[in-house]
Amino acid sequence: MKKHLTRIGLLVLIFLGAVAVTFQLSEAEPVNGLHVLFVGNSFVYVNDLPKMVAELAKAAGQRPLVYERETPGGCTLEKHWKDGKALAKIQSRQWDFVVLQDQSQAPLKRRDEMLEYGRKFDTEIKRQGAKTVLYMTWANQGTPQDQAAITNAYEDLAKDLQARLAPVGNAWEAALGADKKLILHGDDHKHPNATGTYLAACVFYATIYGKSPQGLPGSIGNLSDEEARPLQVIAWKTVTKAGQ
Repeated sequence: MKKHLTRIGLLVLIFLGAVAVTFQLSEAEPVNGLHVLFVGNSFVYVNDLPKMVAELAKAAGQRPLVYERETPGGCTLEKHWKDGKALAKIQSRQWDFVVLQDQSQAPLKRRDEMLEYGRKFDTEIKRQGAKTVLYMTWANQGTPQDQAAITNAYEDLAKDLQARLAPVGNAWEAALGADKKLILHGDDHKHPNATGTYLAACVFYATIYGKSPQGLPGSIGNLSDEEARPLQVIAWKTVTKAGQ
């Protein structure tokens, strides 16, 4: 009788342990999540762009964004390829999307390498059954005229790969043109401040989910809803225009 009770107690413990493990896994990674890998650099990790996109998706009731990053500071697509860590992550699991972002000056100074290694990554991404999303960045604060060349490089690569384009740089240009008092750059005049990252997150939300971010909380980017609305409108207009 004692052995029988001990066996029952053991089974109960195993069952409870299994339930706990299942609960922990579901908390960490939703079963119906949209799996996205961000390959880039500080333009991704400053202000935690992926987290903002995930919070926008959560607020909108969309499929949860489950993300990972490979984003060492200043890294180019060429360096990512040669280091092998990004490729290993791409091959490690089934992704829905892989975001590629080259170093901010690459479209201006290393365009050929950007196109070459973008193609290399895209081949491996498609081999895994995922889709490529290109993260178009923005010009430095002091050289807004550079945006045309940055845009052209990313648009050419997107066309070549038949990839989705997250036209963040174009959205920044439109927002800065519409409001001369708006500041999207950080103190270094290169990286984004929280508002700049929020606009980028709205562009990514629209690009990945195909939905307008209008009406979603501005607090996700430390903005009031009133401050966020124009940025949401610009993000949606920019994405829909890029998709034409």
